This record gives sequence, structure tokens and C-alpha cells, in this order.
Amino acid sequence: MNSTAVLQPAWDVLQHALHPSFISSPAFIFTAVVLGVYLPGILFSIVDVLVSRRLSLAECWAVYWRAMRGYSAAYVLGMIVLLALPLRLSIPETAPTLAEFLTDLLLYFLLGDVASYLWHRLEHAYGPYARKVHYVHHRDKPPLSIWTAMVVHPIEGISVFFCFHLYGMLFSIHPFTFAVAAFALTTVTMITHCGYRLPVYDWFFASAMAHNLHHSQREPVNVSVVLSICDRLFGTYRQPG
Repeated sequence: MNSTAVLQPAWDVLQHALHPSFISSPAFIFTAVVLGVYLPGILFSIVDVLVSRRLSLAECWAVYWRAMRGYSAAYVLGMIVLLALPLRLSIPETAPTLAEFLTDLLLYFLLGDVASYLWHRLEHAYGPYARKVHYVHHRDKPPLSIWTAMVVHPIEGISVFFCFHLYGMLFSIHPFTFAVAAFALTTVTMITHCGYRLPVYDWFFASAMAHNLHHSQREPVNVSVVLSICDRLFGTYRQPG
């Protein structure tokens, strides 16, 4: 069987559904990031309001608007700017092989985790930056809402964006893989703030319960919002109760 056959149908669907000028634009990847914010955000908001009932619709909207009133406008502006840029990515006709896809996806997550972990440690270590920028995010205390992930100072929002997506920006990567990885990693960083135990999910990714501890104290523990590898390697992991 052709090594691209597994992913080729999905890549063909994207190429038929979207205009080539859009797929070749950085706006294509940016769209994946925005979907990684809104799809889990809407899903967990529904859970908050209709399933667990820990928030009323008005309370959920208030949290969303506090987090996203600036970023929602920034997304629209960013999309317009990226579409206007002359920069275009090459669009291969064939999909990546499954091995290439999985390797790049793994490395995307690993580099994103390491870069964002180290940056997050620096954010806590440098007092003036922590007080004026990073502690905007720490105003939210447990129980967290998934939109807490977006309660960040614009300086931090830009800096962590580059940390998360460093692999895709530094290395040659198929645009299909880039979009899937950008969406998946963004989704994970959102879910880390959702406030729920997710038994199987929590085996693989930084858990919301562990990150609750990070927001409940100033000591930098459970720093990562992607994986828990760096926390375990550098002694900042604390088992949630």
C-alpha cells in the first residue's frame, strides 16, 4: 500500500474544500490555532452550563468575554493581515506518510512543551515581569474555567504562541501536519485549564487537576500546560489530590 494512502483522503478533502491561496497562506495555520481555542472552549462551556451546572449561562459568558474580548478582535485582524501577506507556503499534492505525520506531531508537542515550560519558569522567576504580565493569568483561582487559558496579558499571549508552535516555524513540515499539530496542541493547552478530571486524557497530557495546584499558589509547580515530562524531569511536578 502507498505510504501516503492513510492520510491522502483527508488531505484531498481539505484541498477540494479550501482555495489553494488559503491553504498556502499562514492564515490556514492560524485558523487551526483559532479552532483549537474555540472548539474545546465551546464544548466545555456546554458541559459547565448544561451538564455539571457549575456555571450559569450568564457566568459562562462573563468568563468568556473577560478572556476573549480582546483576542476575538485580534483573531479577525490577524486573519486579514495574514491573508494580505505575500508569503505563501508550498502545497504538496500528496499527503505526508503516516510515519512522517506521527514523527512531526510528536516532535511538535515535545518542543512546544520544552519551550513553553522554560519560558513559564522564567515568567515566574523574573519578579517585575511576573507582577506586571504573568500574574494577569494567575488572577483566576480554582475552580478554573476553560477560558482561563486565554486570560493572559497580550505580551504573554504572543510569547507563548511562539513557544507552542516553535517546531512548525523552525522546521520543514507538511502543511497538513502543521495544521493538525497547531490545532491539537492549542486544544490541549485549553483543556489543561478546564477544571475537570479526564481519566484517560490525563495519562498523556498535563491534567487540569494538576494545573489547579499551579493556580492556587505562587510556587511554580505543575508548570507545563502541554505534557508533564518537563515538570517530572525538573522536579516541579506535584501529584494532585
